[in-house]
Amino acid sequence: MTESFLNPQYIQDYQHFEQHITKIFSQAGWKVETAKNNQPGYDLIVKNDLYTIAVQVKWLKGKVSTPQILQFSDFLDSEAGKKFDYGFLVTTKGFSNPVLSLIKSWNQPTKMYCGIASETKINWIKPFVHTNSDRYINRPKNKIYFGIFTCKGGVGKTTLSAHLAGAFVLQELNVALIDLDPEQNLLKLVGDGIYLPNNKGGIGHSIEVFKPEEWHEDAAPDAQLVICDCSPAFERNPQELIAKFDYCVIPTTLNPLGINKHGKVIEDTVQAIRKINKKTHLFVVVNNYKKTSKSKLSILRKTYLNAYYDIEQQDEKFHCIDPEQAVIRASEQLYYWGIHLLENPDQPRSELAFNLVGGRCHPREDFINLADYIETTIGGDIFRTS
Repeated sequence: MTESFLNPQYIQDYQHFEQHITKIFSQAGWKVETAKNNQPGYDLIVKNDLYTIAVQVKWLKGKVSTPQILQFSDFLDSEAGKKFDYGFLVTTKGFSNPVLSLIKSWNQPTKMYCGIASETKINWIKPFVHTNSDRYINRPKNKIYFGIFTCKGGVGKTTLSAHLAGAFVLQELNVALIDLDPEQNLLKLVGDGIYLPNNKGGIGHSIEVFKPEEWHEDAAPDAQLVICDCSPAFERNPQELIAKFDYCVIPTTLNPLGINKHGKVIEDTVQAIRKINKKTHLFVVVNNYKKTSKSKLSILRKTYLNAYYDIEQQDEKFHCIDPEQAVIRASEQLYYWGIHLLENPDQPRSELAFNLVGGRCHPREDFINLADYIETTIGGDIFRTS
């Protein structure tokens, strides 16, 4: 944590910041109550003779992102949120440009007000519109960490990071993404995050994106999973994050002339990770898979599995995923999701390649299958028991 973030003292950590917000409201004549343990949706309740207000305290190293705003607004329209007259979202560092643009575009009354805390008061900005839903989410006790990593660029780490996060969100989990790659393609493609409303009713779920210097677990308290899009230069990835990885996904390809070469790269990747983290489960998955004949696939599959046989024998937590069980297929949807960056470098694409085409979506199916494969291999329901 940088010295600039430690000063002033009231934003030293979440506890100091929550106490500071409590003090500001108390001095203004409000009665302040702390939310119950693991209370989703808000952190404080402030009351006077006229109003009862839910307050969400956002202790962040960076600025509030769009998914964070939308998720709180979803809570305010839920059954649990309807007992409040208003909702206040108060933060430390302000609001991202996409959030400010959205706030600027709304002019109708709303239940939500957003503010930035200073040493003596809360500086309010224009209120934001809210959405409709009727349930909320429990905060996790512990977060599950994923690393998406290989000691080689151009194998689809960013695409895999974003869409694996999307697969977990479709399973009603909140995900935080950390962009560790200096190229920051994840931030360029996804912006500051994605919010997926719950079409069946209830608060939706979010993918929030952070730079490494912005990340702290209190920055995304509702996230059950943290997925790190790693730099291919191993030494550029913070060791403290690598040490946290519970699972690491290593993408590769079924290039006929490159399988053995890729095997050496992945062997180096495994050795680098194991120097810091002995506990993480490592999964090699084929990305950008192109359909071929049964006989050709048999040859490729045998060569691929043989390339990692020795590693599997030496490391019981290393898993080479059989492409017949889980694979990420090449698709036009994924291709155009990536090429969007080249066509529109100044317009972040805050969506995923999960839209149904003719009632089907290969990326959606493949990433959900990958998430299920990992969960089943480890023991089932691992992402909901933390």
